[in-house]
Amino acid sequence: MILCLVGGYFFALLLEGQFSKGVEIIGEKNPTITPEAKQSPSQNSEPKNSENGNSPTKNELAKPVEIGKKIEQIVPFITQAPFANWKNPNFQNGCEEASVVMAMAWIKGEKAISPSEAQKRILEIVDFENKNFGYSTDTNAADMEKIFRQFFQHQNVGSRENITLNDIKAELQKGNLVIVPAYGRALQNPNFTQPGPVAHMLVIIGYDPVSKQFITNDPGTRNGAGYRYGENLFFDAIWEYPSGATDPPLPVKGKIIKALISVGK
Repeated sequence: MILCLVGGYFFALLLEGQFSKGVEIIGEKNPTITPEAKQSPSQNSEPKNSENGNSPTKNELAKPVEIGKKIEQIVPFITQAPFANWKNPNFQNGCEEASVVMAMAWIKGEKAISPSEAQKRILEIVDFENKNFGYSTDTNAADMEKIFRQFFQHQNVGSRENITLNDIKAELQKGNLVIVPAYGRALQNPNFTQPGPVAHMLVIIGYDPVSKQFITNDPGTRNGAGYRYGENLFFDAIWEYPSGATDPPLPVKGKIIKALISVGK
């Protein structure tokens, strides 16, 4: 009799969930997500990609990408303010447009771009953005992809969120350029007018495995051709800031999404 009562008691508790370890967490509508979980894809999920972008496999995400030999593409360099007219909003905020101009010049095999031609191309993209997006101050990865596809009719491009360090290296190994949005101040570039830009974008043209540095064309400084950033500092600075007509607020720790735009010939 006593055994029956005890057994019935434990059975009732089990139905109420008091002995079902983990059920509340699994069924929770708003589970807590740590910064690490938000920035890195889990084993059971894949990064958000553009419709035509190439999604990495789970094996690619799991295996560290080892680059044994220095990679460096020859990419014409321009600054976002070709005539140092930094007070002009179109050029003060022209890092995205300048990054596209450099990438397209590489695709076309150009060796150099004159300041006057660079300014002309930047303004053409600004005009396209204002007419098609309604803004040109800041453009995120998805909008950058649209510029390549719609304005330049170049389709070998893809944007991706929730990236890892491996994803960048994998794209470089394929022979692609990688464009990334970043929190400019976190890049700690001494050539920037301090404290540096909030929203910034630049082109990764290579990687040096000896120094563990990304090689970039950074349009935010006249000294940006082939500028090197340590891989960890650089990856930490990557930030998918929002598109818009005004400067975004400062990034919030734990809510930073990392993104890239891969560009192939």
